Amino acid sequence: MKEKWFTLYESMLKEMEACTHQADFRVAIECCFNIGLKYWTDIQIRTDAFEFESAREEIDFYKSVKPLFKSQLDYYNLVYQSQLLKPASRVELKEFWLKEKQRLDKFTRSHRAFYEYYKTDATHLDEAYFLSQTYTDSQGNPIEHDNLLAQLLALERYMDFIQNEIYSNS
Repeated sequence: MKEKWFTLYESMLKEMEACTHQADFRVAIECCFNIGLKYWTDIQIRTDAFEFESAREEIDFYKSVKPLFKSQLDYYNLVYQSQLLKPASRVELKEFWLKEKQRLDKFTRSHRAFYEYYKTDATHLDEAYFLSQTYTDSQGNPIEHDNLLAQLLALERYMDFIQNEIYSNS
């Protein structure tokens, strides 16, 4: 089952790769985002009607598959916002990118336990994090850890983007 999802993911990445050859960077970002949205919508439709054969299959989907697709949307959203908000001045631009780099640190501080859990390849909380969507924070708000994982993956990729921007503007 997992292979089917990863084949779909690879197809999405190939379509996105074709977008990156656009002359206008913003058009390329929009193209990639729209492709990601198309696949994300397809994933949601498929999973709404899908019955997982086991708890392990469901955990694998919410831990390994769904975040890959969602992280693409999150990443291109971050890149697009940065292009809209970045200042024109070289001095302000460097400060802008340095401030953007703080997003990952802020995320990891806010979600320290989950971040450490994921980064150490732990599995002892998989059922709580990825099987039941009823995990809540201290205020009783639901936490969907697959979305947290997607945000983390997007932010990590965004850090690479920022490094390239800092280097190319130095």
